[in-house]
Amino acid sequence: MTAGRPRHAQPGTLYVLAQELYWDLRRLAEGKTRLWFDKRQYERLKAEPIDEPIQFSPQEEARLRGIVEKEVQNGRTKSWQKADRLVALKRSESVGIRNYLAIDEAMKRIKVPGQLDVFAVLMAPDTTADQIRKICKGAFMNRTLVLGAETKEVEMPAWPIVLGSLLPGYLSQHAEAFVAAKRDPRFPCCDVSRRPTNRWKQLWFLARALAGAVCGVRTRTAINLVGSTRPEELFDYSRHAKAKRKPHKRQNNELTRS
Repeated sequence: MTAGRPRHAQPGTLYVLAQELYWDLRRLAEGKTRLWFDKRQYERLKAEPIDEPIQFSPQEEARLRGIVEKEVQNGRTKSWQKADRLVALKRSESVGIRNYLAIDEAMKRIKVPGQLDVFAVLMAPDTTADQIRKICKGAFMNRTLVLGAETKEVEMPAWPIVLGSLLPGYLSQHAEAFVAAKRDPRFPCCDVSRRPTNRWKQLWFLARALAGAVCGVRTRTAINLVGSTRPEELFDYSRHAKAKRKPHKRQNNELTRS
């Protein structure tokens, strides 16, 4: 180890980690949306008969006609069968396209509710580090997936957090730092009932403090390095969010002479 003062964590590293932790803390309170594949609807859409082939573009029409012409040249199709063979190709292509569109139509976004009981324990001022570690044990669950002839056990989030979330693991490892952050003098002790956005201020403070504990820096240092601007507020402060300035007319430096 080199001599001198210890190096601080990079602000960019702290911010990225704090942002991930912040959004997962918000998902615990608000829930999240996820994609769900409706297999029954997909099978129903696939089973629907195709009365008429879909309308193909001129390029696709030319491609299918080219296939028929090659089959005629190779002797696989009789010249008097060209029209029927073209219709059969269009029907076959229509089935593939219909099945592809059925997959997209069968995908639905469903709302996963927040884990309010877990969130209440995390935010309670008298929660201990041992209590946090205990609830973090239920953050994931094992599910059995059947992939063809193979059965596999996979770990899935039981909380409404992203797959592979770092929040439960870091909460368990640095539970003392999380508890201490809620007692920090700079922690936003504001009335959440009157102004719900105050809760996001608290979560952003805790996310920065937890990120600092992971990176080995004090809460005060992490708060100062990352800053108070929450991730959803960044656009409001960006140059793209500002209104365009009106062009300023140049004033003629020469005085007009009468």
